[in-house]
Amino acid sequence: MPPTAPVPSPVVAATHLLGEVIAWACPGVSVTHSDLVRALEDADLDPGVARELAPRHAFSRACKRLSDQRIIRSVSEDAATVKFQFTQESREGDRYEYRLETTLTLDKQTGAVTCELPGLAAMAQEELDRCIAARTGSDVTRVIQKLFERQADLFPIRPAGGTYFVPQRHAAFTDKIQELLNRVGGRLLRFPVPAGTAEGDRSVTQAVADGLAAVVAEHRAAVAQFGTDTRADTLERAAERIRTTKFKLQTYAEYLVGEKERLDRAVADAEGKLRAKVAEIAAEPAAV
Repeated sequence: MPPTAPVPSPVVAATHLLGEVIAWACPGVSVTHSDLVRALEDADLDPGVARELAPRHAFSRACKRLSDQRIIRSVSEDAATVKFQFTQESREGDRYEYRLETTLTLDKQTGAVTCELPGLAAMAQEELDRCIAARTGSDVTRVIQKLFERQADLFPIRPAGGTYFVPQRHAAFTDKIQELLNRVGGRLLRFPVPAGTAEGDRSVTQAVADGLAAVVAEHRAAVAQFGTDTRADTLERAAERIRTTKFKLQTYAEYLVGEKERLDRAVADAEGKLRAKVAEIAAEPAAV
């Protein structure tokens, strides 16, 4: 009896993917600033985002070690510095007493700390330097979110965040994020979402539409706060953000079945309100 010929494997039809649901975890991650920069470079990602963490976010962690028997509050901030008020807390019987201890100034670029109390300044500088040197899982998460903000889009699939839909066009970028996490000791979970399933299609449409609607709502809220003291460059940045959102509505049109027209109207309304606000501000001096 002649041998049975092998049965050819069936051809698997290519599946069209809408994108992926992703979530990342960085439990117990501790990586030096230099190693984080190197990991970003090795993953072909912008190392500049790591430098942006220092020293503003690091000082927030340092404050936890400095807050024994004192309350620390940010009281002012500009492009170069942040000022913090240190208030001493003490208890006498059933009453708490509060006394202004000092005001500390943090240089956001250099990480230098200054205040009128040399001992406290030295202790704060030591803690800040330690926190800058060691990056945590929270820092890595900020880096990832900043990278996505600049180069791709994350659409939350639940109100609490932490789990996102990423359109398929960004798959190569997500590969780089995965490599970054692997290098620093984190991990990325990726669940492909195929097109053509009723619940999958509906859920993707909802996630993308809700994400873009939230962005439009931010535009409208920002425009509502503008007044005669609003700088011209602030108005221009607002206009640019609205233009970017309009572009995204076109880019993600395939995901917005039944929702795009509503979102188009909403972003057009925000754009119209911004134009009206600019005209109002421009006319204000003539009315004085």
